[in-house]
Amino acid sequence: MFRHTTSLVISCALISLFVTSSSFAQQPGVPGQPAQNTPEKKEVAGTLAVAKGKYIKLTPEKGGQDWEILVDSKPNEITIRGEAEKGWVRQGMLVTFDATVDKKGIGQQPVSELSVFAPGPSIVMGVTEASSLPTLGSDGGDKGSEEETSKVTVVGRLTSIARDGRWNVAAGRAKVLVEVAEDAKIKVELHEPSLIQIGDKIKGTVWFTNEIQGTMKGEVEIEAAKPFAAPEDPKEARRKGRQKKKEDKETEAPGEAKSIFDM
Repeated sequence: MFRHTTSLVISCALISLFVTSSSFAQQPGVPGQPAQNTPEKKEVAGTLAVAKGKYIKLTPEKGGQDWEILVDSKPNEITIRGEAEKGWVRQGMLVTFDATVDKKGIGQQPVSELSVFAPGPSIVMGVTEASSLPTLGSDGGDKGSEEETSKVTVVGRLTSIARDGRWNVAAGRAKVLVEVAEDAKIKVELHEPSLIQIGDKIKGTVWFTNEIQGTMKGEVEIEAAKPFAAPEDPKEARRKGRQKKKEDKETEAPGEAKSIFDM
């Protein structure tokens, strides 16, 4: 019986030692175990230096090493702001501007300022401050009423551009036809990551465990470094190409070998 009691005591001691050792091994900071760093977050602002898909490199505004960042934000969380040339604005974009229009919704003078914006649930399309234009878009009324004008704010979608360059804008039930000045100031605010270019200013929240490397999540604000330019006309591009070839040919010295095979 004494022999059985001794075996039982030894077994209990071994079990106790095993449990204690396992618990100790699970404690943080134990040598030989990987450290579990808690991610920190930080507001980072800088200039876009490199962009490869969702991976970007930012040069901090306040100096220091570049940040290597994975952008894990949704497209509707990325807001880019800037200015654009008139020719950049295309059919289907949402625009808002102030204009002086007549009873038929035809602009009486060029629009000098306008904004291009992103769609949203709070956006209401239409023409405001148009109490003096109860029949906007109709052909009725005498000559005197047709000459009446009103200053209005238009919020709508650019549906087409007429041959004379005027814009057709559908604003709710109303339709407006306006001329936009060639040097009009056009502000842009869109959720369109494809517009981002090297040199843009980017600001957002970065989660990191290693300084200068992390993941950007949530709202991201971007200021475009350059205005959004109108696409070059294909005919003009071809003309410039021919002109360049002609100039290159004229600069070649007579009889100059173009390659080793011409010698």
